[in-house]
This record gives sequence, C-alpha cells and structure tokens, in this order.
Amino acid sequence: MKWILPAVALALSAISGVQCSFGLDINLPISTQSITQAIGSGITSVVKANGTLKASAEVDTSGTVQNLIYIANNVTSPMNQLLGGVLSVTTARSGDVSMLFDKVSMLFSSTSSAIDKASAVVSNLEGLTKATLIQGLGDNLTSLSKSLTNLSSGWQNLTEAAKNAASSPTPLTLVNIGTYINASILANVTTPLKAAHSSIDTIATFITTIGTERTQALNHEARVNTSINDGLRNIANAEMNFNRTIADVFQRIGVAQINTFKNINQTYAPILAKVDQYNGGNVTNMTQFLADLAAANVSLTQFIELSSNYSTEQIYTVLRDQITVLSDTLLNITANITNLGITNTSQFATQCTQRYVQQIQQLRIRNLENCISSELNSFRPTLTFVNFQLDLIKNAANAPFTQITRTCQRGNGQCASALFAAFPDHSTRIQNKISVVAGGVSNDEHIVTGRIRDCIIGATTDLIDSAQSIQDKFNGCLVTGA
Repeated sequence: MKWILPAVALALSAISGVQCSFGLDINLPISTQSITQAIGSGITSVVKANGTLKASAEVDTSGTVQNLIYIANNVTSPMNQLLGGVLSVTTARSGDVSMLFDKVSMLFSSTSSAIDKASAVVSNLEGLTKATLIQGLGDNLTSLSKSLTNLSSGWQNLTEAAKNAASSPTPLTLVNIGTYINASILANVTTPLKAAHSSIDTIATFITTIGTERTQALNHEARVNTSINDGLRNIANAEMNFNRTIADVFQRIGVAQINTFKNINQTYAPILAKVDQYNGGNVTNMTQFLADLAAANVSLTQFIELSSNYSTEQIYTVLRDQITVLSDTLLNITANITNLGITNTSQFATQCTQRYVQQIQQLRIRNLENCISSELNSFRPTLTFVNFQLDLIKNAANAPFTQITRTCQRGNGQCASALFAAFPDHSTRIQNKISVVAGGVSNDEHIVTGRIRDCIIGATTDLIDSAQSIQDKFNGCLVTGA
C-alpha cells in the first residue's frame, strides 16, 4: 500500500466524513483530531525548501546544494510514507487492525535509516556554510531521529491497544474504549509526532537558509563570470581585427611583390625575344639572374607568411595563457569572497560580499583588448618600408637591362659581353637587398608582437594584483565593515 501526503489525506478524510477510527467499529473524533493536528502540514515545509534548490544544483560546484537535496530527500520520502501511514490508520473506517498497524510499524526502520543517512552528510557542509547552521541542522536531524524512536515505541503501544480493542468480547462504545485506548497511549503518539513536525519545519528552515546563501553566492559568481565573458568577447574581437589587419597588410605586400617581379620580367622580355642579338646568343647569366630573383621572391613570400603566422600565433598563445590565469584567479577570488561571506559570522559579511564582488566585476578586463587594438596601425609602416625597398629592388634589377640596351652600341659587342658577365654579381647584391626586406619585416613583427605580448602580460598582472587587493580589503571589511 502506498501512502499519500498527510495534508492530502486530511482533506480527503474531511470530504468523505470519517465515521470510524483505527479500523475499529467506533468513531473517536478527539483521538483522530489529536493525531492529525500533531502531524500538521507533515513534510510540506521540507518539500518547499527542496524545491528552491533544484535550479542551483547543476551549477553549484561546492557540493552544498547537492548535499542539501540529499538531506531533504532522505527526510521527505520516508517521512511522507510514515506520516501518511499513521494518518491513514488513524482515519481507517475498517479493515484488519493488525495488518493496518503492522504496515506502519514496518516503516520505522527504513525511515530511521534514511534520517541517519541524512545526518551522516551534514559534516560535508563544513567549510561551506556557517558552523551554527551546520550545528542546528545536525541537531534537528538528531531530534527527528529521537522523535522517531519515541514514536515507534508509542505506536507499538497503540498497536497493542487497538488489537486488544478489536478483539473485545463486547461491542466498543465511547465508554469502554478508554479501557484500551486512553489519553496516555495517545499522548505517546501525538507528543513525538509534534516533536517530529517541529524538527521537520526547523530542518526546512536550515535547508532554506543554507541554500539561499549558497544561491546568492552562485549569483555573485555568475555575475563575475558574465563580466569576464563580456571582456573576453571584446578581446576576441580585438584579436580578430588584429589578425585581419595583418592579413590585409601582407596581402598588400604580396601584391606589391607580384607587381615588382612582373615588371622585372617584362623589362627583360625584349632580350628574351631576340636572344641571338645579344652576347652571341648566350644569355645564360641573365636567365639565371631572373631565376635567382624569382626564387628569392618565393623565399621572401614564404618568410613573410611565416612572420605573419608568428605574430598571430604569438598573440593567440599569450592571450590564451594570460586569459586562463586571469579568469581562474578572478573566479577563485570571487569564490573565496562569497564562501567567506557565507561561512563567516561577521555582521558585515553580506554587505562586504556585495561590495567587493561588485568591485571584481568592475575590473577592466578590456585592458587586454586595448593592448591589441592600440597596435592595429603598427604594421602600416612595414608596408611603406617594403614598398620602398621593392622599388629599389626593381630599379636595381632593371639597371643591367638599361645598361645593355642604352650604353652598349651593339648587343653582340664587348660592352654587352661584359655586362652579361656581371649578372651573377647583380644577383648577389639584389638577393642581399631582398634579405634586407625580410629582415625588416621580421624586426617589425618581433617589435610589435613583443610590445603586445608585454602589454598583455602587464595588464593581466595588474588585474590580478587589483583582484588580490580587493580580496584583502574584503577580509578587512569583515572586521570593520568598511
């Protein structure tokens, strides 16, 4: 038989107009009323307290809410069956008296065991709430357990009395029923029931108080987490803009390279079109010169791409590392503040927690964003430098053609021969010039990237110092209120 909530059973009994009590063929309204009043609202208060915890259970990493729910469940479920059983027997019109009472008697052991389990996890709350609340919750669970012991004893006496009454050789009347079920026997049931009801309501109060404080702490931590995430979104946008700027700059450099070396190849196209008219048809040095420049240009492109990747990877790495340290520190300090706000008995705990958690929220995490956004134009000079150097490279590379075609009167004469012989030297000098471009790009990359990295590390350190200072002020506030 599954018992229903006492409050519901009370309503049903009133509607149906109970005429008998304890399964006996007699109506004992005073006895019935005294027991139902002793049961009162049953477990309703703990059910309500438990209901307020559900939303916080998944986000509470401290274990506070989970332990409270465990305690509440071990009170509500077995006590619901026990109290429902007591009420059901009290208002039973008829039935096998022994069976009715014995079914309830069988519930005492499992109910006491559940209350013991609830008591066992109270110690898990140490360091998570005030010691006075832990003590109060534990004491009331102990009181509830004692009430169950007394109720079990009283119920046993009532059971024997009801069984004797059921086997009475004479019809039961309001006069002779007192021979079996008297005020003392009823008091041994109603007194522990009242005590149990009082303990249950007090347990609900402690659960609500502890749960509410932990929920407030979780809300504080959630607001700080939201502030951190807002800051991280701004930082992510700044990083994205930075990467886009780098990509744009180096795309422009790539276009300039293409145009430069396209111009060089176009410059020498007339000679390649009439090879037999120059240096007796031997233009090997010139073609090797052009091939060397093409290879150097490919290397420059690869180097610039590596430099671009270096910057983006360096910024990504330092941001990831510093954001992790910063976020963990801010959340840990917030957790420390909120936990102290819950566990400390200072009269200033609540106001201090609110004040200094708000200061954590107000820390300018976007200072890391400024480290990046302030450097968005820092690679523009690099583009100017590269364009200038590419112009010099183009002019230097085209100079031999100008000399061959304008200085020498004959393409197959000694003048042209000497100039064709000089192409390897030109190649070396221009490749060195290309190396200058690569070095300049690399230097700019390292300078700007290093500046951003140092700024991010510095800003992170400053924010952590500020957060630790806030925690120190909070500790002082618990004493002074300021």
